[in-house]
Amino acid sequence: MDDPPSEGNERVSDIFIVSTDETVAVLLKEHLEQNNHQVTVFTDGTPLEETLHASKPALLIFDGTTKGGYEVVRRIKADDDLWVIPVLILSTASTMEALLQVLASNADNFIAPPYASPVHLSLIEGMLTTPVER
Repeated sequence: MDDPPSEGNERVSDIFIVSTDETVAVLLKEHLEQNNHQVTVFTDGTPLEETLHASKPALLIFDGTTKGGYEVVRRIKADDDLWVIPVLILSTASTMEALLQVLASNADNFIAPPYASPVHLSLIEGMLTTPVER
């Protein structure tokens, strides 16, 4: 993954999006690319954890509706090499049980739809500049 050429003052960040919902993934990808981020979308069975060991993104955005997603996030956050990657969960949690499942994943933050709003972009920008604590 090569960074696009920079003209000095723009900041380019590698962001990985994991989502089985192509509509959400494309919408969020386009929104982030319009704001000078390089985005890679994973929608299939790509071995994510192997990819993360080879190339760590500045941010991992994980769709909470992805099958087994919370468990994958828990493994990433428990991994001695990968825990430093900030993880943002896209969540439509509407019950206490669903919210507790999001929190138990150990993700660094979560957001609810609509995912391409200025408020969400501000949250993402903050996560890109704030180091992850264990």
